[in-house]
Amino acid sequence: MKTTSPSEEKFLQKFRKLPEDRKSEVLDFIDFLSRRKAAQGTEGDSYAASLETLRMKIRERGGLITGKSKDQVIKKLRATRETLWKEDYADRFGQ
Repeated sequence: MKTTSPSEEKFLQKFRKLPEDRKSEVLDFIDFLSRRKAAQGTEGDSYAASLETLRMKIRERGGLITGKSKDQVIKKLRATRETLWKEDYADRFGQ
């Protein structure tokens, strides 16, 4: 089984060390959790998701020039923010 993150690898290592009867209990519990309805998100959750989306978009477009002067970083940030605003809002709503 291939893992995608270090936490998954750590989980699998611990899972492999369990006795067989405990493994089935763990799998049953994971199945139970996967069938549960997700809890309603709060305002803070949606803010955090939006912030993470913005961070990902900034990284995709080259990030915030590291190792440059403060003014260069600010200039790049403003240009990136303006581009994202145009793509996500202005172009959609005709502004």
